[in-house]
Amino acid sequence: MSHYVDADGHIMEKTADLIRHLEEPWRSADTVTERRLLPSLDEFHTPRFRKKGTFDFNVGPEQWLQYLDKTGLESTVLYTTAALAYGHVVIPEWAVAYAGAWNNYVHETYLRKSPRFKAMALIPMQDPPSAVVELRRAVTELGMVGAYIPSNGLKKHLSAKEFWPIYEEAQKLDCAVGIHGGSYSDLGFNTFTKFPGTRALGMPVPLAIAMTGMIQDGVWDAFPKLRVGFMEGGTGWIPMIVDRLEREHEYGELHCQRPVLDYFTSGNFYVGCEGNERALSNVVNLIGPQACMFASDFPHEIRMEEARHEIDEIEQRQDISSEYKKLILGENAKRFYKI
Repeated sequence: MSHYVDADGHIMEKTADLIRHLEEPWRSADTVTERRLLPSLDEFHTPRFRKKGTFDFNVGPEQWLQYLDKTGLESTVLYTTAALAYGHVVIPEWAVAYAGAWNNYVHETYLRKSPRFKAMALIPMQDPPSAVVELRRAVTELGMVGAYIPSNGLKKHLSAKEFWPIYEEAQKLDCAVGIHGGSYSDLGFNTFTKFPGTRALGMPVPLAIAMTGMIQDGVWDAFPKLRVGFMEGGTGWIPMIVDRLEREHEYGELHCQRPVLDYFTSGNFYVGCEGNERALSNVVNLIGPQACMFASDFPHEIRMEEARHEIDEIEQRQDISSEYKKLILGENAKRFYKI
């Protein structure tokens, strides 16, 4: 087995099993019994044509272990699939109830199954005091490695002051915060009538928006030990944000305590990457190799029979050194998630 780590895998939640973990009166509510637990992710998340086998709804812990064995991966860090729409939940009480049930479900179904499974908790950002409590419970009692935050969908920007107690708690717990793409609403290009362009832009742009806000609103300055990963949007957005914010800094309009590039090279900024990104080597040269983490996105975009494909893409690159490849394929994720 290699020392490689998958920094971003996905759970295909089994709704009936998750419902069992809801507390009453939620478990018996009409909308729950009808299996409608969360809002629709957005207009595009409806049935559409895919290559056969690229999205397997039947993947559970057993199939995940098979995938880890086929790839030789030491472990994976699991994020939600169903709750990529979590930011669209508008009832705080439901956000709290769903997060607690999801975390208990994942702990029982995955974390107790194998130590090779790590997981990022759901926390109810709609109710920040409850999010702090749930983050603490998930990390200290359930053994999760941090918390997932949706990159888009919440009513407030991720750098809003009301969320700062959550970041303070994450820094205190020394756990990871993973800002993950998935919702494409209200970004302008969600009016496209074909899906590929929306997904192409809908993943990286919210990450760029989130990082920009965290820099200009002082989140990084207030919490200098906070570790944040920007997941499933690749790395190509990073040079653009560095260039544009440095330009604002030169104008004297952007006020931050450090040069813009320092926020990307601090050792607390991390980003998920894919093997075939042309931008990856340029980003490594720009901010260093310590931030980039291999992310499979299994089972969303890769089939079991192609399990090694994305790892091979990184291993076979000629524009990244062998030393840096080891960091990207495992060591960086271990440091980010404290594995």
